[in-house]
Order: sequence, then structure tokens, then C-alpha cells
Amino acid sequence: MAFKIILLPRAIRGFDKIIAYIAENWTDREVTNFIDETDRFLEVLSTHPDILKPSAKNKNLHRGPLNPLTIVTYRVKLLKKEIEIVNIRGARQKPLKWQ
Repeated sequence: MAFKIILLPRAIRGFDKIIAYIAENWTDREVTNFIDETDRFLEVLSTHPDILKPSAKNKNLHRGPLNPLTIVTYRVKLLKKEIEIVNIRGARQKPLKWQ
């Protein structure tokens, strides 16, 4: 059974920042490709919630690459059958201290 994907406000802000950066520096085609790639990743994640390894500091969080330039952090809530996307950020950005 597929898990419901919930994007938290920090993840939405991070996603929007990446889209804005791509739109400013590349073409609309790359923006569309990134959105499609993210959609495909979230579809796979909804059926395979343990696809990425747990965070070293917080075993409740999973983090890893969405693509070579984007890192996603999420938490799985098994009882609710939900996956909360906590953060989406560029791989070149400084990681958050609690990850």
C-alpha cells in the first residue's frame, strides 16, 4: 500500500528555491525536467519508504539524493501511513545541524 506524501513548509520553501534557481539560470525545459524527476522520485518513495538510508544522527529521519544535485530529508510515520518530506535542498548548501 502506498504511503501518503506530505511536504512540510521547509520542504516547500526549499523546492521553490531550487525551481527559482533553475528558472533563473537555465531554460524552462530544465525546470520541467526537475519537476518530473521529483514527481517520479516521490512516486517511488510512496511505495518504498525505506529507499534512502536513515540519518546518522537521527534514526527517525531518512536522507539522501533525489538527484546528484538535490538532497531530500523525510520521516516515515508507519501508523498513519504517511511520509513527511522535511527538507529539500541543493547538495551544495550547508546541511542543517540536526540532520
